[in-house]
Amino acid sequence: MKNKLVPSTWLEQHGRRLDCGPYLSGAMEAKVLLDALPVVKAALEHVTADLVNAGRVKRIWVSDSRHGRPFLSSTDILLADLSHVSIIAEHTVRANPKLAIRQGWILVTRAGTIGRMAFARPDMDGLACSEHAMRVVPDPDTILPGYLYAFLSSRLG
Repeated sequence: MKNKLVPSTWLEQHGRRLDCGPYLSGAMEAKVLLDALPVVKAALEHVTADLVNAGRVKRIWVSDSRHGRPFLSSTDILLADLSHVSIIAEHTVRANPKLAIRQGWILVTRAGTIGRMAFARPDMDGLACSEHAMRVVPDPDTILPGYLYAFLSSRLG
């Protein structure tokens, strides 16, 4: 059982919320630390071009890459060698273009072990990816994609 002292100001700031999740997760401490930083801060929605959830699809697998493209699961996004991933039928990706990922996007797992991240490398450009990984599309005119990835992967991100 965890014990933790929670300042009464946190309760006041969050509508006297009494469920323990936000207080024990470290989210409140992170918010306090971020608020105290003497730098310009921006909400994620202001530094991204899009947040993409590909949605569920019926997966049709093929054995020949001429008829499909590599499909990354939420586990595969962390692999260095993508030569052995499954191949999903090309017509499935054409039916749902949100399955495709692009170089420089940030992939965040949202099922299973949530919050694991990968930066889409050049060899991932155009591959298909599971709906279990959310795509964060940085706005390069606002923030460098690698910088956003570095922050999101940090303790405060």
